[in-house]
Amino acid sequence: MKTVAILSLLLLTSPAFGELTKEDIRTIIKEEITASEKRVKENIDIKIGALDKSLNARINELDKSLNARIDAVHTRIDAVDNRIDKLEGSLGSRIDKLEGSLSNRIGDMWLVVLALIGLIAAAIAIPQFIIAYTEKRHQKDIEREHQDLQTEIQQLRERLEVLEHTPS
Repeated sequence: MKTVAILSLLLLTSPAFGELTKEDIRTIIKEEITASEKRVKENIDIKIGALDKSLNARINELDKSLNARIDAVHTRIDAVDNRIDKLEGSLGSRIDKLEGSLSNRIGDMWLVVLALIGLIAAAIAIPQFIIAYTEKRHQKDIEREHQDLQTEIQQLRERLEVLEHTPS
């Protein structure tokens, strides 16, 4: 039944028996080329769109992966910074202790130097005081002896005068 319907349609239509001219062939070929180009462009656009989606998805995955790695590196850097801060604090307190200890040692050394200066001054001054005291005492003894001798001379003069005035 189908074949009868198709044959009747072909027979009833007169252009089906007509001849194709070169112009008709060129037009048909141009239309086919245009349609083919359009299909190829659509296929290329579809494939480019799919590739674009695929590349965008891969780029997004890589971006997420890189961001995760960068975050991990930042976390490590923060941990290292914290450790460095702790070490600096520890070193700072150690340096402060050393400075305090060094300051105490310098203070102790200064006291030793002052004590040595005092000892040297005492070693020089004490004999000088002893010599001065001895000379002063010796001077007083000499003055007392001189005074005693003056007194004795005076007494002897008086006796001599008395003896000279007394008749013998």
